[in-house]
Amino acid sequence: MKYSTYKSIYESAYTKTSESRTMYVKDQFMQRVKTPTWLVKIVTITLIIIIGCSAVFTAFAGDEQLLSGDQIVVSQGDTLWGISLVHKPQQMDTRVYVEAIKKVNKIEHNAIQIGQVLVLPGFDR
Repeated sequence: MKYSTYKSIYESAYTKTSESRTMYVKDQFMQRVKTPTWLVKIVTITLIIIIGCSAVFTAFAGDEQLLSGDQIVVSQGDTLWGISLVHKPQQMDTRVYVEAIKKVNKIEHNAIQIGQVLVLPGFDR
């Protein structure tokens, strides 16, 4: 068999330029992968609803309501952990109460200073 015979079989499917071959392959792929536009719209709307609902649930999530409670003045040697051990409700984890003190007093780190007035959170049961 001659090369010309082999070439003539595939001549109609492909043209001689590589750009045309690329376009042919792309067209073939797009014909196989066409998705209905209504399906894309439904998926997009569903994702928007899910993201919106999760944002709302996250914003309103919380186990207990923080209430303002007593105030204490930080003295020499006091730490947030020590203050939490003394003032937290009995059934509450100390770490949770430390975070609550930080949240009520708008403290970003665990550092407190002598003479600083801290508001102790009370919890609604």
